[in-house]
Amino acid sequence: MREYRFPLIAGAALAALGLSTSAPAAVVGSDAPACMVGRPSLLVHVAGFQEPTGTLKLSVYGDNPSVYLKKEGRLRRIKVPVRGRGPMDVCIAVPGSGRYAVAVHHDLNGNGEKDRHDGGGYSNNPPVSLLNMRPPFARAAVNVGRSPARVDVRLLYVHGLTVGPARS
Repeated sequence: MREYRFPLIAGAALAALGLSTSAPAAVVGSDAPACMVGRPSLLVHVAGFQEPTGTLKLSVYGDNPSVYLKKEGRLRRIKVPVRGRGPMDVCIAVPGSGRYAVAVHHDLNGNGEKDRHDGGGYSNNPPVSLLNMRPPFARAAVNVGRSPARVDVRLLYVHGLTVGPARS
């Protein structure tokens, strides 16, 4: 895993794009250079970790609802180790301008499987429930131009018969 720190110039560029620069955030993931140089990409700000363990997996899907959330529809996948309870910024490069959706999986125990205790979320934070864990593409879609687009994802976890943010 590579870790990049934004220098002051990059911070000013992010501010011009409307992205947060409250602190020199570390952008992680193999695609971090795409966000640093301003190529079409998604800067995914993931927050709400229940535990500071495991692996974070981010998948990006293009504007093709028939293969959205299917393995064959995934354009890119990034895996990074979870670094703590605090938010993480992960960059995902995309082929060009367009509409994309991001699905995030917090593999809590790092076993590579989707377990009941794992967390997850989607770009635009659409509501999910135990009966509907997969929101439609239109609810999670984000427009990406010629530069990075910031996407906030709040992780959700199963709590008995409900789905919601991590509990302390």
